[in-house]
Amino acid sequence: MATKDALIIRISGQIKEEQEYGKALEEGEQRLARTKYWVPLPILLLLIWSIICILHDISPYDILMLWIVASFFIYMFYFFLMMIPSLGSGTSTPLTGTAAHMQIREFLRLANLLKTFRKNKVTFIEIFWNAFLINAKPLAKGFAIIYSIDVLCAVILYTEEIIDRHLLLVVILQIAIILAFYAKIIRTRPDEQGFFVPRNIPAEAPETETAKFKIWLYLSTAAMITGLLLVGAMLFPGLTLNQYLEFISILPTEYPIILLLTLLTQAVIIRYYQGVESRRLMTALNTRHIAALKDDLLPRIRAAEPEQMNELRREFLILRMNKLVVQEFFRRFPVYAILPNFLLIADPTAREVLDSTGDEKTIRDLL
Repeated sequence: MATKDALIIRISGQIKEEQEYGKALEEGEQRLARTKYWVPLPILLLLIWSIICILHDISPYDILMLWIVASFFIYMFYFFLMMIPSLGSGTSTPLTGTAAHMQIREFLRLANLLKTFRKNKVTFIEIFWNAFLINAKPLAKGFAIIYSIDVLCAVILYTEEIIDRHLLLVVILQIAIILAFYAKIIRTRPDEQGFFVPRNIPAEAPETETAKFKIWLYLSTAAMITGLLLVGAMLFPGLTLNQYLEFISILPTEYPIILLLTLLTQAVIIRYYQGVESRRLMTALNTRHIAALKDDLLPRIRAAEPEQMNELRREFLILRMNKLVVQEFFRRFPVYAILPNFLLIADPTAREVLDSTGDEKTIRDLL
């Protein structure tokens, strides 16, 4: 009974933590309202500086070329912005608690963790994959805006015979792959199949070999196309940028101020829409977390028999591994994200719970 009471107390504490995060999400509406007045600033600075440069005999087409260059740079390196701790803000939700150094030291004792990772590898992959999907969704709108302008710039450069048809097609194809990748992410729901293979497959096995072959061919083709899309969106932008830089007549370092202002403009646009979309997404996720804890897990624990407690502890532990966090700069440009908090398994009790239960899913269930 004492163990059950202790777990109930911990769940009650987790509910309070989730509710505090909900308050941060509510405050985010005002912070985003303040943020939107800062978005036009780098755009105006870029326009003013571009006009000054054009008046000093710099070709406007060079500025269009730099916009495309900056868009690929920002795509490849924007992720690192999320690794910067919040600055000048009181809403940052820390990933670790007060005993973080003890957790990290225990976590680095790899020999203690290998058994836990081996028995729960699908669970950990699922947590990582869901976090990736959830955090990538809010980026879609910002990148769609940036790359729509890219297409316009590329068409203008082709019309003026500054780039050839081959390079135009390469740029447009790369942009199409990136946008298709994000469209796929938006359509995919975390905790469900459907990213690599379609969801509309009949549950009952087909009766004939021909029907089985058709389903196999359909699934294989869908998985292959998605795999190519994933590779094209993740690895090819660097190659496309390199090919583009080899063709165009300028070096990005020739106009450092224009390049920096272009990067800043694109980053601010992406960041603002990421904040808006992530707040909406995390509000729904936070509501689900609280409902799962308060209305589902807590009543089941109160009514549980001793032999059911390990499974319920596992559910609670996995839910806690999905850590909801806030990142913002001086109470502006907030972004709400989910981070896998694997430091929890540094706790020997948590490892014992995971080791005693093990995975309930297979890799096939994640596809």
